[in-house]
Amino acid sequence: MSVLCDKSTISFKPTPNNKIFRSIPLLSTLTILFFIKHKNKDDDIFTQIKDKVKDITSIEIIETELNNWIKNFQPIKNLLLEYLIIQEEYKKCIHVTNLVEKCNLFFEDLLKSENIIHLIPFTITFAIVHLTVLKEQLPQWYDQFINAKFNPYEEYKESISRYQTHFTNSFHQFFTWRMNQITTKTLISNDLNSTSLFTFQANGEVKDKISNKTVTYSAKSSNDQIFLKVFDLIKLRMLNEAKAEFMKTFLHIFSLASFFHVYEHSYKISWSLNISSFWVGPYGIDTFPDGSHNFDDNSKIFYNISEDEPGVITKINLRCGAIIDHIQAFYEDNRAGKKIGDGGGNRHTISNLDKSSKYIVAVNLKFGLGLLGMIKFIFNNGETTGFLGGLSDGESTGSIQIGPFGKHNKFRLSGITGGGGKVRNCDDYGENVAHIAFQFQHVDDL
Repeated sequence: MSVLCDKSTISFKPTPNNKIFRSIPLLSTLTILFFIKHKNKDDDIFTQIKDKVKDITSIEIIETELNNWIKNFQPIKNLLLEYLIIQEEYKKCIHVTNLVEKCNLFFEDLLKSENIIHLIPFTITFAIVHLTVLKEQLPQWYDQFINAKFNPYEEYKESISRYQTHFTNSFHQFFTWRMNQITTKTLISNDLNSTSLFTFQANGEVKDKISNKTVTYSAKSSNDQIFLKVFDLIKLRMLNEAKAEFMKTFLHIFSLASFFHVYEHSYKISWSLNISSFWVGPYGIDTFPDGSHNFDDNSKIFYNISEDEPGVITKINLRCGAIIDHIQAFYEDNRAGKKIGDGGGNRHTISNLDKSSKYIVAVNLKFGLGLLGMIKFIFNNGETTGFLGGLSDGESTGSIQIGPFGKHNKFRLSGITGGGGKVRNCDDYGENVAHIAFQFQHVDDL
């Protein structure tokens, strides 16, 4: 079983306000939450990053580069802790000015790192600290420069913009590197002990060197190119799972605009769709789960997956009996998405969906008989469709829970695509759902 959700964040209840922090400055609140409110006094927000990124980047980066930057941050951490006990306002102003200088220099040094793309989780956390420190200085900036041409609020906005540019560029560079960490290899072996006419066997492997996920294949063939289609899909599935895992940390960048809302309520940051959204999958009995597969099991899969334009899903139609016969999403402006499969079991319609009040945040899948056997949709209010499809436990060969991603259900299902196939070792029921993939998009960017 593979789970692409953070169970600690699955909650459909509003987060209560903490009254303790309402009356103290934002910078003090951040310092307490990041550096004091932990069971282990040495286990602050930055040291926790090391454990969270072990499936994101290489262990060498974690043990060397990340450790060095955590060590380099200690002087700023000490200044933050000292800030908590300063009482006089003029001393606080001097202390904040010192913090601003230290944070500005630290950010410039970060940008010079040759491994900057591997430090994204660290840099996101530092950005929250840095922008909070800058925000603390804004009132004294304004008093000092009220009659000058210098506009402290525009400078603050420019700092936010620099972080947006940095994270956008780093995101693309990181996943160029990340894609190369998923490798394939094939070979042809000859079983000299076999009495069969065909003694050759093709063997292949797809491996993600970071997460250590591996899928292996074997086939009675002297042609290792037969794995080409399925290996491309497995690599895509592994890369998309890496993006989904990465989003648990990266999603915090979408809150950068909130730093300026108090000064300009309409202020927004536009993120490109390839950053604010991501695909998960494609899933099928040939691409999932990890482990050993037999190529002969894929004989009734069509490999006819095609692109589909995502958007705001308003309705999903599907038909199912023992398996999912077909599924189709419908979008705003009455646009019909790709119809996956063509079977005709019992009809189910999921309707009245929109971009903000009711939307899908998670999907559960079960596979069997060579196809997608069951599916369950989970909504942002905690309601579910229950499992649709009649696959028995004995027929199930794999299951997966996809989402929800992050806290507060901030990612909603925005696209469904896939491909067809036929039931394995059974009567011909036409084309049913063999592959399926889902796109999720950040709600605030809709």
